[in-house]
Amino acid sequence: MTRRTALAKTAAALATAGALSASLSACGSDHHADPARPASATNTTAAAPSSPSPLTPEVAGPALRVVLPTNADLASGIVISGVYDTGTYVTAEADLPAPSLPTADCTAAPAIDVDVLTGDYRAAYASEELDVAGTSLQLVVASTNHGDAAKQLAEIRDFAKRCDSFAAPDSIGASVGGTVAVDSFAGLGDEAIRIRVAAAGPNAVNYSQPEVILVRSGDKIAAVSDADHQRDEADAISAAQLLAGRLTGTQK
Repeated sequence: MTRRTALAKTAAALATAGALSASLSACGSDHHADPARPASATNTTAAAPSSPSPLTPEVAGPALRVVLPTNADLASGIVISGVYDTGTYVTAEADLPAPSLPTADCTAAPAIDVDVLTGDYRAAYASEELDVAGTSLQLVVASTNHGDAAKQLAEIRDFAKRCDSFAAPDSIGASVGGTVAVDSFAGLGDEAIRIRVAAAGPNAVNYSQPEVILVRSGDKIAAVSDADHQRDEADAISAAQLLAGRLTGTQK
């Protein structure tokens, strides 16, 4: 499992994150590079089809990007980075690669994030990262072909059940125990789940323990990942609520 690059925040980071929690969106845990993922769990972005899908602009990248927060939504000091969308192309179901999560090794659990957990069925997506003083949340809004968003969340539940207890190597090859748990949120979209990885043992505090919240609205998914759910869990929930509200049209 991944050892954290820092074990504590500075007072300035705490103050800024507190201000963000009071705004429409929030910023999360200590940010560090994700560990290398096993091939079975690595997200593969589907190749764009040979022609755009002009009849479905509402599910293409630019429309999904509008759901993501902008500077006007955030408290002072928050930096938006890595903003991306897939453009006007929407990948047809026949052009998607085979899903990778059903066969992913459980040692991939410490590397879960929004990219991994939305990657199998997304036809188009937009993403960004919120940064403040070394902390970050990753955000993705994805569209899928009909019925595939529900399949994606079912996959995640199956992964959590299959990998509810596992052992993964840390940065020096030592085995570290861990657990995966999934729960549900009421009142967010058509369905909403939260998946969390927890390290076990006397040195658990030294290891990355990611959290991902996913909200499905029809055939779209809004997702927020926090590299360490023990730090700013409320901020991840706040960001997920903002995305869910915009995805369902109940919040601007």
